[in-house]
Order: sequence, then C-alpha cells, then structure tokens
Amino acid sequence: MKKYMRYVLYLISLFIISLGAAISIKANLGTSPLICIPYVSSLITNLSVGTTTFIFGFVLVALQIIILRGDFEKRQYLQIVMGTIFSAFIDFSLMLVDFINPVDYVSQLVVLLVSCFVIAIGVLLEIKTEVIYLPPDGIIVALSKALKKEFGKIKPYCDVTFVVITVILSMVFLGYLAGVREGTVISAIIIGPIVRVLKKYFDPYLDLII
Repeated sequence: MKKYMRYVLYLISLFIISLGAAISIKANLGTSPLICIPYVSSLITNLSVGTTTFIFGFVLVALQIIILRGDFEKRQYLQIVMGTIFSAFIDFSLMLVDFINPVDYVSQLVVLLVSCFVIAIGVLLEIKTEVIYLPPDGIIVALSKALKKEFGKIKPYCDVTFVVITVILSMVFLGYLAGVREGTVISAIIIGPIVRVLKKYFDPYLDLII
C-alpha cells in the first residue's frame, strides 16, 4: 500500500507545483525560474504554457542524455512522461486560477507569496517520494554528477541561466522584459527555506504514509 501511496503523492506533488506556478503567473510580478522560459516562450509562440513546458522539458532531457551519455539512467526517460503530465497540469491549473486578478501591488505580492508556499508544498512531496525528477531538476542532477558538485551548489547557477535565457528571449522576440521581475528573485530565494521549514514539521507524518 505504501508503494502505491508514494506514486499517488508524487502525482499530487506535480499538480501542486503546477498550481503554484500558475498562481505565480497570475501575480504578474515575474515567474519562478522553474517556469520562466516556458512562460515567455508561450508569449512568443502563442502556444499554451503547458505546451511550451513540455517542449522545454524534452530539450532538458535531451541535454541530460548528452551530458551523462552512458551514465543516464534508463528510468529517467520517464521524465518525458511525467513532464507531459506536469504540462497538462499547468494548463489545467491556469484555468482553475483564471479568476485571480490582483489589482494593486500589495495584492500581487500576496498572490506571489501564496504561489511560493504552494510550490514549496509540492516540492516537499516531490522530494519525499523520490520517484522521477522533473526535467528542470533532472538537468541540475545531471550537471552535479558530471561536475561532481552538490545539487545545492549547481541549482543557483541553473536558475540564473534560466533567468538570463528568459531575459534574452523576451527582449529579442517581444521587445520588452517579460516573465522576470522581483517576483522571480523572491521565488528563487524563499522557496528553498520554506521547503526546509515544512520538511521539519511534516516529515514524520509523510514517513507514516510512504
């Protein structure tokens, strides 16, 4: 039973992360590094954010294969499957939160902070279940293995890279800065600490389940 609960919780974690990402988009203060490239790509191509998230994930899996070559675990091909599910969750979550339209800066900030908290809950569950990485996490793991560095030391560089690519794409194709604002920085800074706090209090209960 616990084995099945692990996978159920994993799918729930993907939905919660997608919901948090959708809420961050509605805050309109800049999206988290996880979703900033797909978000700007959707503005450029007029495709849904879920569709561009799937394409972005596919590219990241391909990069992992190039980086790790023979060391790429076959089960990590499931990132494509999970990435597809996550992409569908993104579009569904955007429909769910369509009613959220903050009208002033304070309400935007509140919505952003809510999104960070929601994403942190999802990340906690994702980490705890230890099933399959989402592609943005998978590329960080691949680089950490190739460079023989800790995950935590590689992640900030990847986040910065995602943000820089977003800035370049938005300026070149849109002519203005989109998807990157103070909210992007806030998300990058506070989600990790929130996860650590939640882990401290909820780990014992999650251990009972999985």
